[in-house]
Amino acid sequence: MLNNFGPWLGCLVLFRGVASSILPRANDNANGHQWINHDAVVPFTQSAADGLGGDLELRFNPYLWVSGGCDPYPAVDGEGNLGAGLKPTGGGRSGCGAGGKGQVYARRGMSNDRNGIMYSYYTPKVRWAKGDSNGHRHYWASVVVWVNRWGCDEEDITSIWPVGVSYTTDHLNWGTSSAAGGDISFRAADVGLNMPTHAKMQIHDNAMSPFKNADGENIFERTLISWESLPTLAKDALTDVRYEKTQVPFNDANFQAQMDAAYQEAFFVGVAPSKCDPVEGPKKVDTPDDPPVTATTRVPKPQSTDA
Repeated sequence: MLNNFGPWLGCLVLFRGVASSILPRANDNANGHQWINHDAVVPFTQSAADGLGGDLELRFNPYLWVSGGCDPYPAVDGEGNLGAGLKPTGGGRSGCGAGGKGQVYARRGMSNDRNGIMYSYYTPKVRWAKGDSNGHRHYWASVVVWVNRWGCDEEDITSIWPVGVSYTTDHLNWGTSSAAGGDISFRAADVGLNMPTHAKMQIHDNAMSPFKNADGENIFERTLISWESLPTLAKDALTDVRYEKTQVPFNDANFQAQMDAAYQEAFFVGVAPSKCDPVEGPKKVDTPDDPPVTATTRVPKPQSTDA
């Protein structure tokens, strides 16, 4: 009689194996949304915000080189399905080295009456040393490009330039580099205005830092989707999801706290606040009653460029 259950038992074992490969740890909560394999999440095509705001998002979209660890992947699709991530096992790039153009999430905001644009990248896992305990499923890294406008011509996007760049060095810790101090390099886009406005960055496992080496095919912009352009189902998923070890830095609950943590007054020394209309777009969101813990760190030494 037990022989009759053989095929069913085989299916059960197979199902449990497949399910365990996509189910996140117990404390990652999709809050009613669906987890799917990280490499099955369909990215959005490029969609910046309307008007000047979207032009700015594209003008300052960083060029990113992955010098170690996972490629950026899309975190959510148009139906609100979320990438389930990967267990932090194997090599740093095992199972997550084919992100291609990935996705970068852009949102404009302000801190201390100054304008910045946050660019955020999702990776399905992160490891910062050997051993499964030195990493976790899901990770968000971010860059904030702080900008200033010289002049009041709203139609002249070329009057807006970066003054500094903040970037996550480890989870919610921020490092900073001044555009004027030579700490960070910029390059022109391959298309459009031939102006060096795109910060050159690298990510090595959990840490972002400026990239100063020669350009090549491995440093490029990721496909940009603006917070304003996300469809409702995707925006709801990024608002509702709760990761155990990381957070969506640009949703309404976290965005302002992260902008304030990334802000560096030194970027604007000698730069008078603009008397023109602000360029940040929508008004800043209110900080929740219990904002996330954040910190600002000194600029770290760039990571090794050995892939």
